[in-house]
Amino acid sequence: MNLDTTKRVTGKTIAYIVLVSWTLITVLPLIWMGYSSFKSNEELVRDIYAFPKALFDNKQDEYVVIRPQLNVIPDYDVAQDQRERVIIESTTISPERRLMVHFLVKEDLPQSLRSVQPGDIISVSQLPSAMQREIHWKTVFFNYRSAIRRGNLGQKFINSLIYSITSTFLVNLFALMAAFAMSKMQFRKLSLIVGGLIGLGYLISINSLIIPLFLMLTKIGLTDTHVGIILVYTAFGLPLAVMLDTQFVSGIPGSLIESAHMDGAGTFRVLVSIIVPMATPVIVTVSIITALGIWNEFLLVLVLASSEATKSLPAGVFSFSSLTSTQLGWQLAALVVATLPVMVVYFLFQKRLAEGVVGGAIKG
Repeated sequence: MNLDTTKRVTGKTIAYIVLVSWTLITVLPLIWMGYSSFKSNEELVRDIYAFPKALFDNKQDEYVVIRPQLNVIPDYDVAQDQRERVIIESTTISPERRLMVHFLVKEDLPQSLRSVQPGDIISVSQLPSAMQREIHWKTVFFNYRSAIRRGNLGQKFINSLIYSITSTFLVNLFALMAAFAMSKMQFRKLSLIVGGLIGLGYLISINSLIIPLFLMLTKIGLTDTHVGIILVYTAFGLPLAVMLDTQFVSGIPGSLIESAHMDGAGTFRVLVSIIVPMATPVIVTVSIITALGIWNEFLLVLVLASSEATKSLPAGVFSFSSLTSTQLGWQLAALVVATLPVMVVYFLFQKRLAEGVVGGAIKG
């Protein structure tokens, strides 16, 4: 084996080792997060790396009959369903915390269980098969059900969609307009000044602006509003988008724009009919970067959104932590809910993202 072959084999070996190591570092935490979201809080505290068992192996679980209390939240409409219930609580999963509670219709129970009193113990295996199946699946998805119901993740998921979609649209619109003006219009000196200011904006961190930004939005009444949060996200997303768009649009032949003007097209028509179709790769790139960044953003929405009606998913994940306790299982379930859309978007558009990055580099 000659020296060149040895170098080539050594280089490939090192490259594969680095690639496999990086893949493991990236994928293994996601796998752990996925299966750990099906573990009870007690299991996570006891051994965070063990596989889930308590929520799956529940056919012989024992429940204690409890009295109706203020901190026991019914999982049915009390006004619509007046049937008498037997309330049971798990003796193994979050015991005495009123978290794993089931409301059994008394008339559906066997005759031997209809006269149970608070303090009596009931095994899941004693219940009718329909109740056993219902309790089984509710137990398996206990973390997800609790995270969605108690953390109001549905509303926060919708808020994240609103922030991501609206802000991404505005970022693309304003960035393309700015890129078109700076690269194709006769404002050379002004374009350099504006481009420099936009580049400076990209260097400013969110942490350094969070307090004055909060005070400014409070003064104009836009804190804890969807509009205020969308405007802030749009402002922070514009610098990178303008730089990428300007690099791409500057590579579009000026003869196409001149021909369009000669045919009677106005500036807006040129932007819509020529610039936007040709800049599709960079639009996709900017959209993915901006949308994923907003979807995962935590600090701004934590400070600017104080009510449940305006908080997004990252704030919802954080809400399961407090000074006294942390519901790790619920938090991991919420993380899975927040992570899955990101992974789906990435796998669907990873090719377009690469094309946009490469296209922007070539056009520049």
